[in-house]
Amino acid sequence: MAALISELLDDDPIHGFVGVVDTAAEESPDDSAIEPGGWAVAEDNWIAVDEPIDQGCIVKYELWDGEPPAHPPGASTWQGTVHLESGIIHPEDIDGTYLADNRFDLGRPGQRWNIRVHRDQLGHGSFPPDVVRRTLITLQFWP
Repeated sequence: MAALISELLDDDPIHGFVGVVDTAAEESPDDSAIEPGGWAVAEDNWIAVDEPIDQGCIVKYELWDGEPPAHPPGASTWQGTVHLESGIIHPEDIDGTYLADNRFDLGRPGQRWNIRVHRDQLGHGSFPPDVVRRTLITLQFWP
């Protein structure tokens, strides 16, 4: 069974979240690359996520040593692969602003990663009332 190596919950809501980008990337996440009916896509050095901007979202990063267990029912899930040049990623907003204080280091530059993205609406019981109705975006990476 796979084990969680590290995780980071960035609980500061991001309004206008468009995805995550490698710190060495020269391009921003391009949500126009998302196929009709889809909500996420990965290209070299970035992952784009189509997320409404009204409530903001919270982003959680997870690094696993193998494929993580399936996410609980109720979440939307997308899975693919992404090559990351530096292996250090951070969120980016709709204005192309790097939110550089919120970096997650995968520890292996120049690697192709398996990635699974979950999108969950937060509900009472899981989080305090001020974050309910926000979206939790969980990005899981493994070799």
